Amino acid sequence: MRTIFLSISLLFFAAVPGFCSDVVKPQETRDSSSNGYVSKPVAAFETVTTKGDLLSSQAHGARALLISLWGLNCGSCLDEMKVLEPFYREFKDQGLKIWAVNTEDIGGKEIEEGLRNKGIEVSYDLIPDPGLEITKLFTSWFIPVTLIVDSEGIVQYYKVGFNEADVEKIKAMVGSFLVR
Repeated sequence: MRTIFLSISLLFFAAVPGFCSDVVKPQETRDSSSNGYVSKPVAAFETVTTKGDLLSSQAHGARALLISLWGLNCGSCLDEMKVLEPFYREFKDQGLKIWAVNTEDIGGKEIEEGLRNKGIEVSYDLIPDPGLEITKLFTSWFIPVTLIVDSEGIVQYYKVGFNEADVEKIKAMVGSFLVR
């Protein structure tokens, strides 16, 4: 019986695009510099937003680029999106860009409708990830994932999961890039 349950569980989790850290708590590192992303160039990718704008990680043109990988059914992801919106509105004119990459293999209209149904409005870039190519670059399938990339294209911050304690750290790091 255990073997059958384990097999079914493994099949289920293998089919799910991303695990919300609300459900499965990943091992969090205290020092994000040890994860293999920080202090290295951001992975190269090009994508299109739900509005049809072409974006390139290698030519993002921001003083600070925050990349958030999220899912519609992830409570922590949606909490982070709500926190990022006023932050983005405050600092977008100083060079902050936010790219919210949806980790489900769904289209832009479904993403926008899903957020609307949850009462969430964002003015930063929403990015579908057909084929989950961007998701595969930055996650081990736990979400949300937050990266901060500096103007030189170097990842300065990487974190799996989200809680209110992260907000001040993210603000301070992004703020340090915006005042340069």
